[in-house]
Amino acid sequence: MRNLAWVMAAWPLLSLPLAAHPATPGEGGAAAAERAEARGATELDRVLVTARRRAEDAKDVPQSLTVADGAELESRGASDISDMAMLTPNATLYPARAFNSSVTAYIRGVGQFDPIWGMEPGVAVYIDDVALARPQGALLDVLDVERVEVLRGPQGTLYGRNSTGGAIKVVTRAPGPEFGGKAVLTLGDYARRDAKLVLNVPLSETLRMRLAAAGYDRDGYGRNLYTGARTGGRDAAVARFNATWTPAGAVEVRFAWDRTRDRSGPRPARRLAIPDPRVDPDRIPPDPGRYDVRSEAPEKLALDNEGASVTVDWDVRPDWRLRSISAWRRGDSQAVMDMESLSRPYWVLYRDFAERQRSQEFQLHHDGGRSRLVAGLYLFDGTEAGDGRSTTIPQSGNQAPLFNRPTGRIRTRSAALYADWLRGLGGTWELDLGMRYTVERKRATAFNAFYTDGSYTVVRMVNADFTDTADFREPTPRVALSWRPSADTLLYAQASRGFKAGSYNVRANAAAYPESVHPVDSETVVAYEAGAKYASPDGRVQASLALFHNDYRDIQLSVFVPEDDGVGVFPDFRNAGDGVTRGIELEWQLRATDRLRWSGHVGYLDAHYTRYMDGGVDISGSRRFPNAPRWTAGTSLVAEFPLRGAGRLRARVDGRYQGGTWPTTDAEPLLRQGGYALWNASLAWTPPRPGWELALRVDNLTDTWYRTTGFAYQTGVVTGYYGPPRAWALTVTRGF
Repeated sequence: MRNLAWVMAAWPLLSLPLAAHPATPGEGGAAAAERAEARGATELDRVLVTARRRAEDAKDVPQSLTVADGAELESRGASDISDMAMLTPNATLYPARAFNSSVTAYIRGVGQFDPIWGMEPGVAVYIDDVALARPQGALLDVLDVERVEVLRGPQGTLYGRNSTGGAIKVVTRAPGPEFGGKAVLTLGDYARRDAKLVLNVPLSETLRMRLAAAGYDRDGYGRNLYTGARTGGRDAAVARFNATWTPAGAVEVRFAWDRTRDRSGPRPARRLAIPDPRVDPDRIPPDPGRYDVRSEAPEKLALDNEGASVTVDWDVRPDWRLRSISAWRRGDSQAVMDMESLSRPYWVLYRDFAERQRSQEFQLHHDGGRSRLVAGLYLFDGTEAGDGRSTTIPQSGNQAPLFNRPTGRIRTRSAALYADWLRGLGGTWELDLGMRYTVERKRATAFNAFYTDGSYTVVRMVNADFTDTADFREPTPRVALSWRPSADTLLYAQASRGFKAGSYNVRANAAAYPESVHPVDSETVVAYEAGAKYASPDGRVQASLALFHNDYRDIQLSVFVPEDDGVGVFPDFRNAGDGVTRGIELEWQLRATDRLRWSGHVGYLDAHYTRYMDGGVDISGSRRFPNAPRWTAGTSLVAEFPLRGAGRLRARVDGRYQGGTWPTTDAEPLLRQGGYALWNASLAWTPPRPGWELALRVDNLTDTWYRTTGFAYQTGVVTGYYGPPRAWALTVTRGF
C-alpha cells in the first residue's frame, strides 16, 4: 500500500463541486459535454489516428490498424498495452517471462521473446511519438491516454528500424481548456487496491497542464510451497504530466513526462516436468497449481523507468508546418530470479540493467490539398549496459558450483532521413510514396567469464572478452495506391520494406562458440498488403479487410545451443533463416441502436520457416514461428439501458480466442499452448447525479488455464508462465 499513499492523499478532492455536464466520469470540460450530448446517437465515434504522421480518420488510412480511445480502454478495464490483444487480430502481447513491466509483443508472428539487452524487439513501441528502444519498461500503462494505435505489418518508412512486425503507439491525453479530472478507486480479490487521480488545470489562456497518477497493489496468485510466501504480487506506481504552451497562434509547445516504479514480485514459473535426477535427486513432481512454485532462492524485481519529451509545432505558413521532437529516457532494473524453480537452488540469476537514450526528430509537414508531404530527420543515441551474474549449484555429485558473470555495454547511434508524399490522382485515386534511409553504428563491449566463487573476483575461465563495432545501412521504401469507388468505400494495395537492426550477443561464449562474438546481421522483410475499408453513410457500420504476404530474410532468433556437458544450454542469437507470414484480417463495428454496439475481429495467420539452419542442417520443418497462432478472434457486445430516473446501466462482454502456439523456438511439446478463449464481463451503473460511476468487473470469467511463455532446459526442467486467473474488481469513479 505504500505506493498508493500519495494517490490516496488526494482522495478528498472527491468533495469538489462537479462540472456542469460531465458525461463519462473523469472527463471534464467541453470534451465531456460533447460526449454527453452524443451518448444517444447511433453513429460510431470518429477516431483520429496519426499512423501516417498526420491526423486522419482511421477509416481513411490505407493500411491495417486497430485503434482504441481512452474511453473504450477504460470501459474494458484495460491496464496496459497488452490488453490491446483483446481487440487486435494476429497480435500476441504479454509481460516478458518473469518481468512484469517488460513487454513481449508479436504482430503477425514477428517480435522478440527474449528481452536481453542488445537485441532489438521487432515491434516498435512509442509514447507520444518517442520510440522506446528496449522492451524493459515498455509494457506501458494506459493511464489517461487519448488512444492506443496498433499498426500491423512493417512500418519501416515512417517509423524506422525495429518495426518489422508493426508498431504500437500510445498517445497520452493533452491538457484541455477547462478545469476537471477524476478520482478512481478499485478493490478486488487477492487484496487488490488500486487508486488513480487525474487533474486538468488551465493556468491561463496560453498555458495548460494535466497530471495523472496511479498506484497498484495486489497479493500474488500463488504460493511458494517451500517458504509459504505469496508469489507474483503487484506493487507499482505510474505518474504522467503534460503541459501545453501556446505563446503565439502559430506556435505550440508540448511537454510530456512519465515515470514508472515497479516493485512487483517475479511472475511465478511453474515447473511442468520432472527434471533429470542429476539435477534434482528429490524427484519432486510438477507443481500442482498454475502459480505455485518450490524454491528457496531469494527473488526480487525492481524497475524504474522515466522519460520526457518536448514537442514544438510551428505553422510557418497556412499549409506548411515544422515540428521538433526532443526526447530523453532512462531505465534501470534489478532482478534476482530462480530460473528453474527447483526445490533447492540450482540456477539463480542476478541481473542489473541500465538504459539511456536521447533522440531528436525534425519534421516538415505540407498540406496542399491534393498533395501532402511529411519529411523528417531522425537522430538517436542510446546506451544499454547489463550485468548478468548467475550461480549454478549442482544438486548431487562431485561437481563444484559454477559462477558465471556476463557483462556488456552497447552504444547505438542512428540517423535516418525519410519522406512520405501523398498525391491525389483525379477524384478517386491516391498515390502514397515513401522512402527512409537509415545509417546505424553499434559499438559493443562484452566480458563473459566463470569465477571461483560468488564474490566474482577471481577469474576461473574467460568465455568472451571483446570490443567491436558494426555498421548497418538500410533503405526502407513504401508505395501504396488507394481508390475510392464510392464515398463510403476505400480499396488499397501497398508494398513496403522494413528491417530490424543487427546487434551483438552480450552473453557470447567465444571459447565454445566462436561465432557468438560476431554481430548478428539485420533482419529484413518485403511486405505486400491489399485491403478494403467501409463506413456506412449513416455512420452505423464500419468494417475493414486486409490480406498480407511478408517475406522475411535473416530472421533473428534466440536459440538454445546444448553445451558440451550435455546438461547446460547456451542462449545464442542467430540469423536462423528465412520465413513467410501471410494471412487475412477482418474487423468490424456495428451500432445497431443507441443502446447496442457490437464489434469484433478475425485473423488468420500462416507463418512458417523456409530455411532454418542448425549445425549446418536445415530443420525448418521441425521449427515453428513463436507466438504465431493460426487463428485469433475477438468480440465485444455493449448494451446500455436507461433506468427511468435511476441513471443508466451499461453491460458489456468481451471475448478473445487464440489458437495453439509455441512461445519459443523450442519444439518442446510441454511448452505448446493449445487454443483457448478468454471472456471478461462488466456491469457499470451511472447514477442520475452526474460524475459518478460504479462498475463491477470479472476478468477471465471461466477461469481458463493458459500459458503465455516458458523455458525448456537440457536438464529436463520445463517451466511455464501462466496468465491471470479469474478475478473480480469493484471500481468507483468520481468525475469533477
